Amino acid sequence: MGDSRKLRGAMLLTAMLAAASAAGCAGPSTRILPRESREQRREPDELPLLEEGNPFYMQEELETLAASPRVGGSEEEKKIVRYMKQLLEDYGYEVTMQSFSWQENPEEAALSGINLEAVRKASSEDADILIIAAHHDTVPYSPGAGDGAAGVAALLETARLLSRMPTDTELRFVSFSAYAKEQAGCRCYFASLTGAERARVIGAVQLDELGFGRDGGLVLGTIDGKPTFLGDSLKTTGQELLRESWPYGQRETGGHARFVQEGIPAVSLSQRLESYESGSRFDTIRTVDIERLTQVVNVLSRTVSDIMSPDTPSMLAKSRHYNDLRDRAYIQHRQTPIPFGEKPFETERRLGMRGSQTVENTDNEGNSIRAYQYPVKWFGVDQTLLTDFYYVAGELDLVSIDGDGAGVDFEEMRHRLESVYGEPAELWEGPAGTEYVWQDPVCTTLVSLSPLQDSYRLELRNYETERTLLDSYEIIPASGQNPQMGLGRREGAEQKAQDPRVNVLMAKVRQFLPLGGQAELIRADIYTDGIGGTSTSLEVLSEDDREPEAQGQPPRFVWGIDLEDALHRDGRWRHETETERQILLLCGRLFQQTGTYGDDFEKTFSEWDTSQEQVFLGVKPGDLGEPEPSFEESFLWFVLTDHPGEADGIWGARIRFFYQYEELTAYRTQIRNNLRMREF
Repeated sequence: MGDSRKLRGAMLLTAMLAAASAAGCAGPSTRILPRESREQRREPDELPLLEEGNPFYMQEELETLAASPRVGGSEEEKKIVRYMKQLLEDYGYEVTMQSFSWQENPEEAALSGINLEAVRKASSEDADILIIAAHHDTVPYSPGAGDGAAGVAALLETARLLSRMPTDTELRFVSFSAYAKEQAGCRCYFASLTGAERARVIGAVQLDELGFGRDGGLVLGTIDGKPTFLGDSLKTTGQELLRESWPYGQRETGGHARFVQEGIPAVSLSQRLESYESGSRFDTIRTVDIERLTQVVNVLSRTVSDIMSPDTPSMLAKSRHYNDLRDRAYIQHRQTPIPFGEKPFETERRLGMRGSQTVENTDNEGNSIRAYQYPVKWFGVDQTLLTDFYYVAGELDLVSIDGDGAGVDFEEMRHRLESVYGEPAELWEGPAGTEYVWQDPVCTTLVSLSPLQDSYRLELRNYETERTLLDSYEIIPASGQNPQMGLGRREGAEQKAQDPRVNVLMAKVRQFLPLGGQAELIRADIYTDGIGGTSTSLEVLSEDDREPEAQGQPPRFVWGIDLEDALHRDGRWRHETETERQILLLCGRLFQQTGTYGDDFEKTFSEWDTSQEQVFLGVKPGDLGEPEPSFEESFLWFVLTDHPGEADGIWGARIRFFYQYEELTAYRTQIRNNLRMREF
């Protein structure tokens, strides 16, 4: 579907350019063609009509925005902010730039950047406020076409389309900086809002990763996966204009979560699948489907124009009604791991609320100890428990619940824990009674319930788990009809029941198996060491593990893939794109130890001189300390990207290295066909 959209989009752009040339019309551009300006006015009797989005305008904006990386605080970011400011002022908006410096931890360097806000006020000072947000910064080295620039282009085009529409609602278009760095720009912007402003906001739409050609499916993201007023409005318009039903999805992080944390109802608009190139140097405008991005703008602008119309009433009460139906407590699901080691701001972002500080101290080694309290529902029970999150040296170390005032006595809590975790792993006799300890190997959590004199304490900590083998499949050689290796019988099937998720994961693994004769891959193991451990592993069978007739032959390998890192308990992918990337890196490690690939790679690049090289997109050597790609990382991009041009420096050279091997090029073609990828 993405391929046909790209083709139709290219034909549409060509037709528009031809029409513009023939008619001698001027398109809206600050670089090539003049944009509309505030001096242009409609005739008084002219009825305003909402235009459709113009893909040519957004294509041009993407070319400007994604010309180079835009790290928060950099000169490249300043240029882009000035460009956006000029456009939005030409549309008649009041534009302000908010420069900031943000420091979460005194021991770390401050983060800097520039937020941009464009406002179109309503006639009433008490009018509803509607916010459309995106982010313009990128991670180092990435041009951020899909991750950042596409959202900004959609924001700019939506602002253009709505600039002349009648309104009784104040519109705010906000582009954040330092989004990729602790969402510092979001936090500074919210700190500048007054209480009166917050009370008028009916909601916010955060434009996240959009327009990737890989997958056109869109998701309305909320922190709990439940509907919002704006989400339902977008969903209805999407059905009317595109005949598509955009589902809700639980997205606990992102800019929308920061809005919710500030008490503002919010929904994110993003694609179902992340691009392979997202956050990398290969996230260029060629990965963006302009036609799909235009469709998103049409849905967004139509939705907002209906809300802002003077013919519709204030939406504040309706928005608040949706918000009041939401649970104010964070719901901690059993299958969701607690990310021990995270920073306080990351906990805030994940839980979607601010915690109240309850402890500030230091330990014997001088490390800071801080605790923040949040309302949380645990263990699948509709009971809110005040929960303290303890941070040692700025990292989450302990989660503690005091039974005093919890509304659940010791015995009831013990029964609840047994219903979730089963029988306790350990029992300890303490001064006030028996202490119970459970181990959750999936979420790598140690849970202890300790009686006190008049109450109890429940504590959760991280603990290291050992690798557990869950399932194994033999790998069968390629046949004449199928040049790719296949999956054979399940080993040890008679001893154990199969987790239904294994079939889903093995179907994914099958897509990446080597071609015949490329490597001696004999087995695929499905294991787990808990969520967040190693995602994949490569085992080389020693001579002692091999049959006598196979000794002295080329090495034989076993793939290992962690089931819990790949799939939720209900069978949903945790991060499908990342799982595919991890399996490809596993392939790279396999080929590095097969034949002469690894040795040839090392010989080719051991004396490579990068001292005079102008690295990707104008970043000078040493400016950001970019590491050189390893064998497996180079192999990953060899498969996922187009044939790199001559100007791609050491990255291009390392990727081009693999094209000299016909068998690896054939493997690349096979994998791209399996993933339904295309060459640009």
